[in-house]
Amino acid sequence: MPTAARFMKLSAANRMSKIKRTLITFAIWLGAQIIALLVFPKEMIAPMVFASDAAVIMALWSIKYFKTADLVKRVPLKVFIASLVLGYAALYSVEIIQGQFDIPDLLDDTFDILVHSVWGFFGVCLIGPVMEEVMMRRVVLTEISEATGRKWLGIIISAVLFAVMHGNPIQIVFAIPAGILLGWLYCITGSLLVPIGVHIMNNTISFITLRAGDDEPLDISDPNTIITLTAAILVTVSLIVWMVGFYRRQQVTEQ
Repeated sequence: MPTAARFMKLSAANRMSKIKRTLITFAIWLGAQIIALLVFPKEMIAPMVFASDAAVIMALWSIKYFKTADLVKRVPLKVFIASLVLGYAALYSVEIIQGQFDIPDLLDDTFDILVHSVWGFFGVCLIGPVMEEVMMRRVVLTEISEATGRKWLGIIISAVLFAVMHGNPIQIVFAIPAGILLGWLYCITGSLLVPIGVHIMNNTISFITLRAGDDEPLDISDPNTIITLTAAILVTVSLIVWMVGFYRRQQVTEQ
């Protein structure tokens, strides 16, 4: 992840060049997705969108925009498990709160096609999360953080762009807090495997829920919903505190 020393080595011109390159890369990636959405019929959208994702990411890898080692850095097993639990609790809390508002879903028909196809499963639950995390966290977050020297600016910008690329109101509302969480997990652990794991878990649970037709929002006026939401928030806060403490202790030990 970016350091103050690396930031100091960049001139103002180099910082702007780095930011422009990052945003242009994101625009190319997003443009490839939009073309796939506009050109192909609904039943072909999933394979074509994810094929375009893979093509752009492979092109970036081939020109050494990032290295394979950036994607496979290991983390302690307890950190990975804690991240999955944290991700589930936090995103479930967001989903409950989001469900209390009437937010348009412009891609409802497309989702219905996706959850009933093999391509939909591989795309939504496996290929999509990997490709999106490489682009949003490894490319956008890291490049902007290194260019500006501000980790949280990189997290926020990557989260906003992550939401924008979904292009669907109900997903945008969910994707901003999700993007912030995934960005923070990437920054604190230094491993892309963590946000990829959380992203895969979230999408798989959503996929199964949609396929089962059990996607009705919980009623916030129900005492059981209040208890569930409170428990999820407490788990979220507790695990964030634990992870911050874990990595602070690790830094002290390494000094």
